[in-house]
Amino acid sequence: MKRNDGGFTLIELMVSLAVLAILAYAFFLLFDALLNSSVLSQKETTALTLANTQMEYLKSLPYNNLAVEGGPIYSTEYIPGVVDKTVNGFKYVITTSIQYVDDAYDGCGSYPNLTLEEQYCRNYPPPSGAPNPGDTTDYKDVRVVVTDGNSGIQLAYLDTYIAPSVYGTNGSNGSIFVKVIDNNGNPVEGASVQIVNNDFSPVLDLTSTSDSNGIATFYNLPPDSKYDYVISASMANYSSLTTIAQSGNLDPTYPNQKLLAQQSSYVTLEIEPQGEYSLLLQTTDTSGNPLPNAQIYVKGGYKMYTSSSDTQYYFDTINQNNSPTTDSNGLFGMTNLVPGPYYFCGDSGSTGCSVNGTTYYLAAAIPYSGNNPLDPTVVPTYLASNPPSTTFGYNGNNYLQEVRLMLTTSSTFPRVFSLSPYSGSISSGTLSTFNFNITGENLSCNPNPSNCGTKVTLTQSGNNYVAACTGNGSGETMNCTVNLSSASIGNTQLIIQNSGGTLTLPATPSLGGIIIGQ
Repeated sequence: MKRNDGGFTLIELMVSLAVLAILAYAFFLLFDALLNSSVLSQKETTALTLANTQMEYLKSLPYNNLAVEGGPIYSTEYIPGVVDKTVNGFKYVITTSIQYVDDAYDGCGSYPNLTLEEQYCRNYPPPSGAPNPGDTTDYKDVRVVVTDGNSGIQLAYLDTYIAPSVYGTNGSNGSIFVKVIDNNGNPVEGASVQIVNNDFSPVLDLTSTSDSNGIATFYNLPPDSKYDYVISASMANYSSLTTIAQSGNLDPTYPNQKLLAQQSSYVTLEIEPQGEYSLLLQTTDTSGNPLPNAQIYVKGGYKMYTSSSDTQYYFDTINQNNSPTTDSNGLFGMTNLVPGPYYFCGDSGSTGCSVNGTTYYLAAAIPYSGNNPLDPTVVPTYLASNPPSTTFGYNGNNYLQEVRLMLTTSSTFPRVFSLSPYSGSISSGTLSTFNFNITGENLSCNPNPSNCGTKVTLTQSGNNYVAACTGNGSGETMNCTVNLSSASIGNTQLIIQNSGGTLTLPATPSLGGIIIGQ
């Protein structure tokens, strides 16, 4: 008999199954895409219906009630700025924003300068013969955005203008323009700007967002001649800043604003790119040994008042309960500090620092990076897109700056706060008579260098360069001259000696002396 050997081999069967699986997967992907497309289309249709419903509701309201909670328009009644809706099992977020518009058709309102008038008076310039009513609230720009409650994807957007029944009148209110810039003077777009005035009932509390020019506008604000408008600016990954009131004869660096009838006010706030891990404190005695449990008084960041003699700052831990306390290795990491200068142990370095209740004096604060060798220690700005090349590790985090605080219990020990200039170059030809100034405490010295009670030495690779110094007898300043002509390119160490002891600034970090360049 002849056998029938027809059929599939095992390999052919496996290949066939694989092909079928691929085709089935492709079909599944196509089906899933069609399903998602259908769901998205359904969501967009529902979102457009929700947006239209919200817009019609807004049009039905009295004109004066067109103001959202947390928006830039002051009103006695507010509507919610954000509302969640669930339709057919899907969550939608309806966001309403309303702002005033100044249109040039009837003339522009009062602006602090022509540049702002050209930018924010819509359809500028005004037509010939147009009046100048002093009113910046011709109509309102109303926007409704509906997003997916889970993904945040925008599904619908509507925008319209709503005008009052009577408009273009000569009102009594005014406007405030807030410009937000960074540390380089560039406008910051997308910053949250808040204006608060507690003198009104209800309390005036408005929020807007800075535009591409860094400006947030607030129209139709009630007048207040007492500088009670408090203005704040903030943004993710940036520092935040709030204006303050005048204190006696001290003028704020960032002052609260007043607002006169039919006038406008203009204020600039500077916020800076800020890192989370800001400053690593390292506390040691004057021999370099760590000081555990050291409580450190720190202040700095934004200066509160313009007076050069006033030393109040926004950040201030003068209350010991708020002071950083170092760990068993004499270390403490400070977070979310505003970029800028920071000072330790008080203005004279003699108050606010202690270890287990014993007062310690600041002999020197030496930063590990930057351009300033001693006080103040500067916390740098931070951009995630351009992180610094040098950071300082502690507890698994990278800090932007580290400072060594050399502390002493001796009230007569030499202490140094500034060294200026702190660098010189071989090519300048001035190293043979290099002049520099030192400020600090316990630097006793009189006008005669031979009778100066404080000895100043710069050392490099075992070579000592003794300076000739004079002072006025106050113990706070010294003017010195030193011959560094035989010094090499690199860093020197500063050593200061008086009857109370010898202060030797460390070789590491390397900013505690004169830096010799090419």
